[in-house]
Amino acid sequence: MKQFAIIVCLVVALGIAACGPTPQPAQPDLAELYEEAPRGPLPDGVRPTRYDLDLEIDPRRTRFGGTVTIDLAIDRAARGFWLHGQGLEIKKVMVSSQGYAPAEGVWRDVLAPGVAWVGFPRRVGAGEVRVSIDYTAKFDANLAGLFRVDEQGNAYALAKSESIQARRFMPGFDEPRYKAPFDITLTVPEADTAISNTPEISRELLDGDMVKVSFARTRPLPTYLLSLAVGPFDRVSGPDLQPNEIRDVSIPLTGYTRAGKGEELSYALMMTEPMVTFFEEELRLPYPYRKLDIIAAPQWPSGATELAAAITYRESRILFGPNSGPAARRALLGIHSHEIAHMWFGDLVTPPWWDDLWLKEGFSSWATGVVLAELEPEGGYGLDAVSEAVNAMRLDSLQSARAVREPIARNENIRNAYDSITYDKGLAVISMVDSYFGPQTFRPALGRYLKRFEDSVADSSDFFEVIGQETNEPDLTKAFRSFVERSGVPVIEASLSCPDDGAPSVSLVQSRYKPMGSPITGEREWTIPFCMVAGTSQNTRQYCEMIDSRETVMDLDEEAGCPTWIMPNKDGKGYWRFGLSEPQWATLAVNFTSLSGGEALTAIDSAQANYASGSMSLTSMMAILEAGARRPERQVVRQSIAAYRTLAPLVAGHPQAQEGLEAEIARVFRPRFEAIRDSQTENDEILKLVIETFLARQGMDPELRAGFASAARSYVGMDASNSDRQLTSDDFSTALAIGMQEEGKPFLEALLRSMDRIDDPAFEQAAAYAIGQNNNVDLVDDILALTLSGELGTRENYRIIAGQMDQPETQNATWAWLQINFPEFVKVIPGQRPRATPRLASELCSTTRRQELEDMYELYGELAPGYERALAEARESIGLCVAFRQAKADEIKAYFAQFAPVEITPLSSN
Repeated sequence: MKQFAIIVCLVVALGIAACGPTPQPAQPDLAELYEEAPRGPLPDGVRPTRYDLDLEIDPRRTRFGGTVTIDLAIDRAARGFWLHGQGLEIKKVMVSSQGYAPAEGVWRDVLAPGVAWVGFPRRVGAGEVRVSIDYTAKFDANLAGLFRVDEQGNAYALAKSESIQARRFMPGFDEPRYKAPFDITLTVPEADTAISNTPEISRELLDGDMVKVSFARTRPLPTYLLSLAVGPFDRVSGPDLQPNEIRDVSIPLTGYTRAGKGEELSYALMMTEPMVTFFEEELRLPYPYRKLDIIAAPQWPSGATELAAAITYRESRILFGPNSGPAARRALLGIHSHEIAHMWFGDLVTPPWWDDLWLKEGFSSWATGVVLAELEPEGGYGLDAVSEAVNAMRLDSLQSARAVREPIARNENIRNAYDSITYDKGLAVISMVDSYFGPQTFRPALGRYLKRFEDSVADSSDFFEVIGQETNEPDLTKAFRSFVERSGVPVIEASLSCPDDGAPSVSLVQSRYKPMGSPITGEREWTIPFCMVAGTSQNTRQYCEMIDSRETVMDLDEEAGCPTWIMPNKDGKGYWRFGLSEPQWATLAVNFTSLSGGEALTAIDSAQANYASGSMSLTSMMAILEAGARRPERQVVRQSIAAYRTLAPLVAGHPQAQEGLEAEIARVFRPRFEAIRDSQTENDEILKLVIETFLARQGMDPELRAGFASAARSYVGMDASNSDRQLTSDDFSTALAIGMQEEGKPFLEALLRSMDRIDDPAFEQAAAYAIGQNNNVDLVDDILALTLSGELGTRENYRIIAGQMDQPETQNATWAWLQINFPEFVKVIPGQRPRATPRLASELCSTTRRQELEDMYELYGELAPGYERALAEARESIGLCVAFRQAKADEIKAYFAQFAPVEITPLSSN
């Protein structure tokens, strides 16, 4: 019998199993693993089907730990698999599969961005495998992964998972395509609240002061949507989301804030149900989760993150307190509606990889304006969307700008997709298509697309295919792809022709916009859903046509006669700039009151762009800017102000030109302020502050500036008497910045003391901004040392340095410091920020500085993984600045030197 057993054992050993222990298969060494490791997406063949996450999180400690168990589906025999884990101390890896007892596996950290290898104890065939990993880790110090913060004497722990930060607190498949259900259990201090993506289902009191909290199983989620939050939160019960025609169950709505701030979440909770209901009715899909939590985090690295059913905000963005102003209210509604839209766009249907980020961020940005325009029709939210599109065009004018959808091959480059191109250009392209084809065509198809892919993933090809099928509009898909897959801004040169014996027409020629000094070469064409407006003294008419060639002639209505003026971007909905002849620009300026707000705003942007490309006179541009300043919409006036502000550095050092520019600003904007002085509409309240801020910050109204400084001194406790001006969150930044510039070091010291005394997140954010606005070179060393001292938060440190780089008086000293102290600086800013640090140099304007920038990243680039994109953009921006100043500075100085200075009557004395 013994010999028979040996023979059987030998036979089986030659097959797929063995009698007795099976030898550990040879695992690749680290050098081999390093060569094989995926730099971007993980290889196919292994995917998670379920996670069980069991962690002990005590914010009072410096570490956390526990076990994650992952059920895997393996498509083919393997000796191990790739996954993610970063900065984790792995205690044990256990592997079990059908027919085998659990055995210990091997963990290898391979790549710095958190790519790791798990080796199986035996070669595993296709099928199901379970892997359990015991580990611990430190709480992160820079607001990444699972981090802890101390606020007002209390400790909190929160998980920032997006985009690839879940790997910092758990081993797993940290890519959006890997959606799987989670069973989550948290052991936390008994006095603390534990929050995750689903409702709590059990609570077990343990020895000591700890409690084990279990949560219901989630719907399939990617790791970047995981929510873990522990601390002494105030809990605010909101009104439940009531059943409606789309959803037949109520949804518990709950708010969480740090201790003492619960009441300030009431406004956001009140506005939640109307937003959710709008999306449900518009998309014909119910809210997808079993609860909805609104979490105001004491600190958070971004404005907010759409963690599924547990949306988490930086508290200054979602709390609305007694000092909150009207602009803060609008900002709250904007970010709140954006994150709620994500519950469908990104959470329910998820892009499989980060090159399709626009499918969640672009659509949620677009949806913000759509829902708010429905809830507050007179609020001008559509015009906010046009402003954001114009913002994207500035970045998109660079040769180095990325396309909305562009391949991302490396983990280090993922965060580069979180930019104005994805959010604002994505919004603009969606809005353009929605406007051209009509909401009645596009939006129902959008809901059916979401329904088809719910709880799954969909990429751009999936989206284009489904939308094309659902709308039966092939041009819709062509236009989408044209703008999503190409970088750059189209510019359409429009020429009006009115023959004596025929219909008027407009010839349209498209090309890629190139500012002076641009390295852009070659031409590019788009499929453009083009709409324009043509007007006479009696009427205006609109014309639309799909343009898919470089040159097109659009015939106008002969009965309407020859238009006096043309506006080649109806309502500003199109993602393009336009050019006109000098006479046509002049007639457009004269007829500016006939334009819609969106048309006026895009006309200002196009005028600036035409001047920056050398195809428009300064006189014509200034006529458009002045016409824009007289518009009623604050967004248009703000665009005009931004254009005037860019002129100030170009006349610096030329007293006569400076006085002339100040005279022109006073002539244009002071009457604009007087016209709305007594108005109390929300639009005009915000606009008054915009104009006051502009005049005070430019130093053009000393009495007004003194009023802001007095209010700031009073607020931070420098003056015992109360100021005549009562500050709100809307003017914190302006007043504190002016106080900083006027009072210097005594104000800085008082401001820092007040940050400990005043428990207002909006004030704290404004205080960091104000410190960065210091313009006293003698204070620079103190302020730079402050950022490395550990006294302020990581977000505040970054904001201060950004501000000092933007101030002409402090820029050189800050830049010199940054070149020396860069290794220390990247340690005290949020973990997702180092890659963006080249943008701190974007306002430099010399070839010498550009070379210094290149040299700095040649030396320190490895400390800022993924910096290459931001460096390319900064280098190009510096080059464009140099070229523009060489070509236009003398002309601008001569232009403004012709205007006589004027005596300024203070606004506050009228």
